[in-house]
Amino acid sequence: MLRVEGLGKRYGRRWALRRASFEIRKGEAVGLLGANGAGKSTLIKCLLGLLRPSEGQVHLATEASYLPEQPQLPGALSPLAMLRFKCAARDWPREWAESALQASGLAQAAWERPLRQCSKGMQQRVLIAWTLCGPDSKLMLLDEPMSGLDALGRAEILSLFQQRKDSGSAILMCSHIVPDMVRLCDRVLLISGGLIREEIALSDHSLVEAEMLEERLVRWQ
Repeated sequence: MLRVEGLGKRYGRRWALRRASFEIRKGEAVGLLGANGAGKSTLIKCLLGLLRPSEGQVHLATEASYLPEQPQLPGALSPLAMLRFKCAARDWPREWAESALQASGLAQAAWERPLRQCSKGMQQRVLIAWTLCGPDSKLMLLDEPMSGLDALGRAEILSLFQQRKDSGSAILMCSHIVPDMVRLCDRVLLISGGLIREEIALSDHSLVEAEMLEERLVRWQ
C-alpha cells in the first residue's frame, strides 16, 4: 500500500528528515514514534505531497486519507454540512457523510450543530469521520488521532481503526500516547533527529511493550 525509499527533506543545510525507508502492507498498522521536532509531521507531509522531498521516493498503491494534527475547521458549518461538502466535491453519494459520522461515534444531536459550538472531543470525531468518508480510507495517515478524546473515546476510536485494519486498510499512526499505539500497531518506527533509528515489532500489544518503547525513545533523546 505504501513504500518509502530513502526519503529526506532539507531546509538549507539542516535536514529535518533523512534516509527514511519502510513499507506498510495491506491490513497492517505501523506506528511513528518520536519527540516533538523529531521529523514525524515532516515525513507525513512528504508522503502526501504537501512538502516536496529533497531526496528519495514515495510509492502509493492507493489514495491516502489524512487526519492532520492541527486542522482549521470551518466553525460556521455543521459536521454534516462539512462531510456532505466533501461528498459533493468528489461526486460521492451524500449518504457516505452520514455513514462516516455514525462510524465516528459522534452523537447525532451534534451533526447539525455549528462546529464552533462543538467540544474538542466532538471536533476530533468529526475529523475522524472526514478521514473515514470515501474510498480513500484504504490507506490512512493519522497524525495524533486521539487528540482531545477521553479514555472511553480513545478506546472506541481504537476499536474503529482496528476494524478498518481487519478489513484490509493500511494505517500509519503518529501519536504521543504510546499505549494506544501499542494496542493498534504491528510495528513501530522510532524516529529521532530526522532519522528512523529503530523498527520494532510488537507481539503481545501489552503495557510492558509500551514501557519498552518509552524507554527506547528516551534512549535516543
